Amino acid sequence: MSDQSTVDHKGAIEDLQRQLSATSRATRPHEHAVLAYRLGLAHAESPAGNPVEGLRKALAFYDVAAAIFDPRFEPVQHARVLNAAGAAHRGLGDRRKAAELFEKATALFASGGTENERAAAFNNLGLCRTEMGQAAAGVEAFDAAIELFDTYTDEGKRGVMSTLHNRGQAHTGLGTEEGLEAALADFEEARGMIDPDENPLHHGMVEHSVGVTCSALAKLLSDGRSAFLQEAIRAFNNSLQVFTRTAFPYYHALVKHNLGLAYESQAGTANLRRALTSFEDALAVFDTRLHADAWKQAFASLERVEKQLNADEPRSRTDHYVALLAVIGLEERTVLVRERLFRLLALPEPRRTTSVAEIARAVGLLGFDDGRKVYESVMKLVIELPMETQSGSLRAIIEGHRSIEDEETRIDADRALDQAIGDALGGPQRVAVRDFMQSEGWERP
Repeated sequence: MSDQSTVDHKGAIEDLQRQLSATSRATRPHEHAVLAYRLGLAHAESPAGNPVEGLRKALAFYDVAAAIFDPRFEPVQHARVLNAAGAAHRGLGDRRKAAELFEKATALFASGGTENERAAAFNNLGLCRTEMGQAAAGVEAFDAAIELFDTYTDEGKRGVMSTLHNRGQAHTGLGTEEGLEAALADFEEARGMIDPDENPLHHGMVEHSVGVTCSALAKLLSDGRSAFLQEAIRAFNNSLQVFTRTAFPYYHALVKHNLGLAYESQAGTANLRRALTSFEDALAVFDTRLHADAWKQAFASLERVEKQLNADEPRSRTDHYVALLAVIGLEERTVLVRERLFRLLALPEPRRTTSVAEIARAVGLLGFDDGRKVYESVMKLVIELPMETQSGSLRAIIEGHRSIEDEETRIDADRALDQAIGDALGGPQRVAVRDFMQSEGWERP
């Protein structure tokens, strides 16, 4: 959230506080309760300060509102406060208290609230039960929510999509084949309702859940194992379209790790190299201080796959990555080149140059045919970069080639690079790139 939004939110809280102070609880109790409830919501949603402190302040105001709204005469208003207080308790980790409040809210909403409000309370109750390890009870609450949501409204449609995803996760929590199949059915139903352009985050979450569920089914079932893994990989890649490295780093790393596990479950050296590449991408994003457990899992996965790949002939991770680029299709190679180079080009110097040079050296050692093919994807990316980054990338490539000791191999690498420049770039671009490289001491073969 921007600094301006934070300032606006702080101003809104101060304004509500002034209104509350000016509204007598004794003579204007209903207005006082409404303001206390709104002030609680504002503190709960505040982007500034300590989130825990914000939720505690919210609960204090919810207590004021709940004490004024009599559940016998104002059941819907009281239910709204209980639902908000339940969300705050859940945010503070007290799921048992939250579930108790959500249960009361669902009963009170039956007295006159909208169906969407009651459905949302059931959805919240289902989340708490699932998080408490009561998966079957969670499914029951989600069932009630889905029946209630008014799908003729945008709010109701969003509610059903979200609840289907939540119910799928509860079905997964049952830990059975039937539960996983039911989960997949929920996710598929949610998939059919989602417009990725209108609900990108929900689209990303559901696709990730489809991938996790298909991976789990592949482990349990012998029939259709390959098909489940292929669907898992497709779903994870769909999820990565939303959870990019820069916009959602943690989720990006999480999906990358799960994608790597799916590749690892398939046979063949290329799939092991895909897995290794995915685990490297995950480790590059996970913060060892904030995501210690996730980092340890990803590192263990990387070590396990690297050991398998190096059983016969030890090679560097960069060598495995480049060898993978040489055998995959153009579309996949383009994605992997862009992801890796963008990540390396974001590094500080001198790591940026040495990392790109290491890749260039490995590509140069592939030989003419494979080297040219990989370099074509590299050059198509490089030419799109800002001039300063483009120049740095080309210098790193030259440095990588200079590190090749064998003269004949180095000349072959330069020939592959020059051919790729000719194949990938238009006339003026070819001239500009070759002129720059020659000004940096590169000799065109």
